[in-house]
Amino acid sequence: MGIYQKICYKTEDLFVKLLTKKQDNVLVKEKVQTYRSNKEAAKEQKRIKRKQAAEERQQQLEAKKAKEKQEVVNLLKSLVNDSYTTYEFNEVKNNKVFFQSLIRSVFEPDEKGLTFLFCEFDKSSKKEIKGYLIATNKRVWFINKSLDFQQKFRYQTIRDIKWFNDGMLEKGLYMQYGVKRLEFDEIFDKEQMIRVGNTILNQI
Repeated sequence: MGIYQKICYKTEDLFVKLLTKKQDNVLVKEKVQTYRSNKEAAKEQKRIKRKQAAEERQQQLEAKKAKEKQEVVNLLKSLVNDSYTTYEFNEVKNNKVFFQSLIRSVFEPDEKGLTFLFCEFDKSSKKEIKGYLIATNKRVWFINKSLDFQQKFRYQTIRDIKWFNDGMLEKGLYMQYGVKRLEFDEIFDKEQMIRVGNTILNQI
């Protein structure tokens, strides 16, 4: 029992003593003790229920997180080759609907992703499109998030891949596609850029 509770009880005892002068002192003390015991028991019961409710909420939250993680991992099986990177996991987690639509509506039945990268495709000096550069076992795709712009590149026509610095923080990729040099920039994850570049190089 805390100091504050002891002071409260002593104050209550004084009032009870004043109000029950003509009553049996022992009986009054028993009633007071019974009341206090019941009150403490009820308080403890509420504390236990709150604790149990908090534990249940935590368990539900953890179960939800585990389910969401498994959904992402299941999607990644169709999007990357072997183990996935933190970058790939977070991109799929944050853009789940896009990747579900990609697998369902864009990929051919026997097509499997190898890796991917969010970037900007400099299609011309006046047209830049943000989307995903995706290497699969059959080709390279560039697709925006709404799926209304799709461009595919055959490995047989890709001559080379090079990466470059694009300012202080950004990186970029050059793809030599036949006689054309295609540029993909606004890339902020260097390791993922190299992973994508090397994956494409290994396929050509």
